Amino acid sequence: MAFKKARKALSNYVGSVSGDINSFADKLSGRLGSLSNISNSFDQRISDGLSDLLTGATGIRTSNIPAISKEVMEMKGTNREARASVLNGAGRENPQDAPPQFKKMQFPTDWRTENNESGNLQNYIHFRSLKRKNTEAGEVNYDIFLYVPTDMTDAVSVSYAEGEKSIADAVVSKMFGGAGGIADMSEIKQIMLDNVDAGKILKAAAGKTVNPMKFQMFSGVDMRTYSYSFELYPETQSDSEVIREIAYAFKKSALPGTTGANKRIYTFPNEWAIRYHGPMKNWIDYPMVSVLTGVDVNYGLNGSQRMIDGAPSGVGISLSFSEVVTLDRDKFDSRVAAFTNKTGTAREQTQEGGSDKDIQGIAASAVDDASQAEAITAAARAAEAKAAEDNT
Repeated sequence: MAFKKARKALSNYVGSVSGDINSFADKLSGRLGSLSNISNSFDQRISDGLSDLLTGATGIRTSNIPAISKEVMEMKGTNREARASVLNGAGRENPQDAPPQFKKMQFPTDWRTENNESGNLQNYIHFRSLKRKNTEAGEVNYDIFLYVPTDMTDAVSVSYAEGEKSIADAVVSKMFGGAGGIADMSEIKQIMLDNVDAGKILKAAAGKTVNPMKFQMFSGVDMRTYSYSFELYPETQSDSEVIREIAYAFKKSALPGTTGANKRIYTFPNEWAIRYHGPMKNWIDYPMVSVLTGVDVNYGLNGSQRMIDGAPSGVGISLSFSEVVTLDRDKFDSRVAAFTNKTGTAREQTQEGGSDKDIQGIAASAVDDASQAEAITAAARAAEAKAAEDNT
């Protein structure tokens, strides 16, 4: 009861109790200035005495910290837990099902929050190497987490080829009932001029030539490319070791394997899933499944400076990716666009499995039907096995 009376008397007063109204200083700031600087109206000792009096009367510690709503605090906590879950599970939706050959690496090794506290970065980028078709024994794939680079560009580019409609095309179209009616004699005469050796002379004499009727014809979609550049500065020996392994992982995963008795057959390199985490995810379009086309490592980012064990004091890593398949409207909505994927993990799920189904032309519905049929068959077999076990 005493607390409620004190709270009513000091509306807009907030202490350290969750849900209270924060900062009595906000109420007095217009009249007395902030409590920390209240000496402009009172002696500092009077200010301290007033703070002690209020603390003793209400049992609540006064604070000049700005108010933070309960909803904002809960949202920050939820986002922090989600980011931690992604890192702990190496970016997989079902970490318990993750195969053991995947290895997680991150840099900086000690990530700091926006308040410079130990935890997870506000936003980060995730490079996930996908399993190859011809996996070798002991092969390791990687989940690599890095900070968001300064430059991030995304461009959609389509190709057009120049075409032209000749008079012959127009005449044939008209003769076969196309728009424009029946070809007239002047057009037929022009075709004859175009197909004789003296055509240019006759054109010059007549003062006429063919209007090429040029236009742009859509021819295809260009493969999208992505580039990322990172500057990695180690602070400890373990940092240097992580940087060295990250560079190794990118380089090795970009290279093909070999097979056959004489190692004359290449097996394809890894494909990659590139993902974003944190609040930025809802605002940035995703790449589709990509291949790593270039890895540039600069071991002299800090010139000739080296750590005591010889490790470089700064390493630059630049990565170039290219999507494996071309983009269309359906893929853009379901796999790429942040606008149509504001919630959920649909974009991440479409990256799993690589580009195999796209290249083979297997429709998503066919894949779903096959998966459903396989699940039904497995359930039937399990039921049969259970029945047989019960009968024995």
